[in-house]
Amino acid sequence: MADYYSPTVIQPIIPTTDMTALERLVLNGIFDAEPDGDGFYFFAAIGPNDSLDLPAHELRTAFAESADIPSQLRDHLADQIGQISDEDDYVEIDLSEMSWEFIFQDIIKRSPTLDQVSAVTSFTCSKMRADGFGGMAVLITADAIRGKSTEDILCELLDEAEHGALAVAPGFGEHVLLKLSEKSVRAAIPAILETDYTLSAVAADAVTDADIRTACLNVAATTDLSDERGSAEFRAALAAIRAAERRLGGAQ
Repeated sequence: MADYYSPTVIQPIIPTTDMTALERLVLNGIFDAEPDGDGFYFFAAIGPNDSLDLPAHELRTAFAESADIPSQLRDHLADQIGQISDEDDYVEIDLSEMSWEFIFQDIIKRSPTLDQVSAVTSFTCSKMRADGFGGMAVLITADAIRGKSTEDILCELLDEAEHGALAVAPGFGEHVLLKLSEKSVRAAIPAILETDYTLSAVAADAVTDADIRTACLNVAATTDLSDERGSAEFRAALAAIRAAERRLGGAQ
């Protein structure tokens, strides 16, 4: 069986004072963390975690200490925190439906020194499989989260090789509308097994990462989204017309 890894490095150092107590606790669970001056260097040697076991007392305390600071993380965890009982020593936190990029974006919004955070990830595999290697880079600012994978870069290079300078000209670009996330597929498996009794003989932890990778590749190759693409093209064309109307109206 092949093991897939996604070692990740976060830059720059995140100042301790820019993080809420809750953000600091959760980021220390998602990533490895090393103190560096007045902040923390976050990285993941194997890959970021999206399922954390946190001490209940520490989680409740950090949640309470972060009450007066707007935070998407606090909003996301509010229901889970409310279900913690006095008998719980540890709490399992599921972050599969909230990407850690949004935690850093909240930090940037309130930081007096940070205007961006970058994440660089390498996709590696314990065996030399063709689908096991690559990478991506993500740039997080207060206004946007943007990223490119090595697959995106290769597509751009192929376009440029075929079309030359036209490949980067306005009107030629192609835009990704949907990406199938293996983490999201993994998160959906327990709910499917709970509701589909014909699959009751299969345990969630019996589904390997390799099974998910193969399934995602098959679905991507066989799914027809032509109707959805046509609808998106129509809505984009309509939005472009309205943008031109506003632009020309403002110029008069």
